[in-house]
Amino acid sequence: MQLPEERRQMIVDAVEREGRVLAAELAGRLAASEDTIRRDLRDLDAAGLLRRVHGGAVRLRPAATFGARAETDLPRKQLLAQGLRACIRPGDTVLIDAGSTHLALARQLDDGCAAAIVTNSPQIALALGHFRRTRIVLLGGTYHPDEGATYGAATLAEVGRLRPDLALVGVCGVDVERGLAASNPEEAALKHAMLETSARRAAAVLNERFDDRAPFVFGALDRIDQLVLESDAPPGAVARLRERHPALDLTFTTKAEA
Repeated sequence: MQLPEERRQMIVDAVEREGRVLAAELAGRLAASEDTIRRDLRDLDAAGLLRRVHGGAVRLRPAATFGARAETDLPRKQLLAQGLRACIRPGDTVLIDAGSTHLALARQLDDGCAAAIVTNSPQIALALGHFRRTRIVLLGGTYHPDEGATYGAATLAEVGRLRPDLALVGVCGVDVERGLAASNPEEAALKHAMLETSARRAAAVLNERFDDRAPFVFGALDRIDQLVLESDAPPGAVARLRERHPALDLTFTTKAEA
């Protein structure tokens, strides 16, 4: 007979391995009732070992400030930013989502590269603050310092009034079947709104995003026009993307210097 402690450790191991689990699936795997699994998830959440969400649980993410993420893997992000830069056309109104790769992009842009750049990231707005020919617009809302971004109802309302030519959205996870995902629901809601309001849509993807099962899906891959991938993107993931989404434009970076 399985002890409660053994069952809970198996739940923690599954969450760490898979990123996201459903209570109903766990009940089947562990031969326990859903009520028992839900109690386990509640207790494990209280113990700080996972985070409960509707229907299941997700992996806890290590706390990292936006400033720390902005300096992590910077050469790789700079190469992805070059690919995103090529998506911007003169005269565009560009909606740029918060994120460390997009901050690297902002630092590469020239004044006059677009008619206007709209962002929910104060750091990106500040990086472009010296521009005179390109108008810089910072979206309002509640500021979340760990994400370096504004989110919430006010931000969503402002995005809903926009009609950008191009949206550049950040992604926390990519699944060929499920689509693009974010790590929290507010973030996902804003990214979804950015996709829906824009004429063209692009995203840059670090290799590890293909392994990260972020829990909140915000857009199917057929809502994206272009993905910018690293030169050594996982071959299996690339093959599946080409098979399932033949219309998706895949751009690859040059190889990062060691």
